[in-house]
Amino acid sequence: MAKTFAQHLINSTLPEGYKMDGPVTNRGLHDHVVDLARNDPTSYVRTALAIKQRGDELATLEGISVGLKDIRPNYAERDAILKPAKAAFEKAKTPAEREKIILETQAKIIDHTKQHPGSMTHMALSGARGNPAQLMKIVSTPLASMHPREGLVPHFFDRSYSEGLTPAQYWLHGPEVRANEVAARISVSEPGEVAKVLVNNMISKVITKADCGTLNGIRMRTDDPHIVDRHTQADGGLARNTLLTPRVVQDLQRRKVDHILVRSPMTCGEPHGVCQLCQGLSEKGQIHTIGTPVGVRAAQAMAEPLTQMALSSRHGTLTVKASTPDLEGLRGVRQLLDIPEAFLHEAVLAPVSGVVTKIEKAPQGGFYVWVGTEKTYANPKLTLLHKVGDGVEAGDALTTGVPHPEKVVRYKGIGAGRAYFVNTLHRVYKKEGVDIDKRHLEVLAKSDINHVKLLEVDPEHPQLLRGDVINYNAFRDAYANHVVDLSPEKAIGRRLGREVLHHTVGTMVTPSLARELKAAGVHTVHVAANMPNVEFVMRPFTMNPLLDSDWMARLSHRYLKASIADAAHTGDVADIHTTHPVPAYAFGAEFGHGPDGRF
Repeated sequence: MAKTFAQHLINSTLPEGYKMDGPVTNRGLHDHVVDLARNDPTSYVRTALAIKQRGDELATLEGISVGLKDIRPNYAERDAILKPAKAAFEKAKTPAEREKIILETQAKIIDHTKQHPGSMTHMALSGARGNPAQLMKIVSTPLASMHPREGLVPHFFDRSYSEGLTPAQYWLHGPEVRANEVAARISVSEPGEVAKVLVNNMISKVITKADCGTLNGIRMRTDDPHIVDRHTQADGGLARNTLLTPRVVQDLQRRKVDHILVRSPMTCGEPHGVCQLCQGLSEKGQIHTIGTPVGVRAAQAMAEPLTQMALSSRHGTLTVKASTPDLEGLRGVRQLLDIPEAFLHEAVLAPVSGVVTKIEKAPQGGFYVWVGTEKTYANPKLTLLHKVGDGVEAGDALTTGVPHPEKVVRYKGIGAGRAYFVNTLHRVYKKEGVDIDKRHLEVLAKSDINHVKLLEVDPEHPQLLRGDVINYNAFRDAYANHVVDLSPEKAIGRRLGREVLHHTVGTMVTPSLARELKAAGVHTVHVAANMPNVEFVMRPFTMNPLLDSDWMARLSHRYLKASIADAAHTGDVADIHTTHPVPAYAFGAEFGHGPDGRF
């Protein structure tokens, strides 16, 4: 039974089993319709048209207008919150104290703003237009301003946009607004560019076979919503390749199973694509057919929200946040993909495994930290996480901040780097309200983090030269048969010779990795009997397609003249039978078919 007028209107368009009994919001209705589209596509079409028609009717009959009363502040209640907060802010001596006051006051002001009468409040709370943070700035106060680089501006704002800012507040607020306007100007071109490069990175990732046969995967929490529609490895009392439906997941939670090993595109054994079981079900709840371009679909799913991320900047959706450094919005996505040398909010990582032997203040501010005999510098905006005497492993964070993904790959290995990349990128999207399917990100991680640099010559593989950057699959195949079986504890200090869980060949077995494997029920690992010194490589996503061994495939990206010249110089060849469509298209035969007519 409908409890509100809005529920009655919406439920009159929804089929049985999909009626709304909670608040009618944009997000709630979206989730209902998505669920309907997945389970009953035929009814979805009729329902979507009915909702549209009902919306057109109500927009005509119930038009909403905005007047001056909608933006008039409630001075008494607002000032009762702001005056004591302003006094405390002016007495604060450190940036951390000021930020704490702003964050506490912001929560109170937003709650106060949600009670403001008027059409603008209704639109913001329903999700139709704007959000409470924007409304807060208009009818209450922006409270504070965030400088694009310097962070919180040390000035307390006690007036709203509707009242008009003071001259000082106006100019102090300028850098945030200017940054937002710049972001808005590139809101179309930059996401479009990212989309093209993402497609070029993942165009060859298609469904190639039913089952690659891998016994590896990633461990996921059973309360993670992204676990649904995946297939399991033999774990949690379930048979291998069990489909994780909502009912199966509920049963695991009922049995207190916290984690389970699931198959993932990131750990699929197919060298040039993904198998059906590792990819899991589609958005429609169906198994992907052979030849489905899951890479292109992943690129589109990632690129589509980027335009909205950029557009949101124009409306000043930035609010004061905790000073814990993190990546946000389109800029954060680009930073993870471009991996610039000057990485914003970069955390300091331990360059080697060992003990923190010394910490001292640097003359320019910040700290020098020694791990063994290796010296690193931490700038003053970061907080140290370790003290003298603490044991650390290479790649562990020594400070707060965001670990540089390229350094995580270099120190921790390709598998750990892929996992970090997926989780960090998903967090950036999630902060923008986009809960993108992690499998899309896992396809990108497998495609983008997939190269090894040889640091010395291996006599057993004379075709591999020092300094060569080779595809991970070629590296794995070269050493897969030269292994020794050891327990995880005895394997510490050795490199993996075969993949285990999501960890790749060449990864150094550390004490923490040994503990992780033991907790996952892994009692034996295969370590390399003889492996040259190598370095794991992550390149910027704009450069990654240029590492393709097929010179024709490289021509789908950029730097065409250089690619052709390099191919001619080294005698490269093209293979029209791969999953990449460009060679077959350029050759003019077998396009869309592959070696046995599948693709």
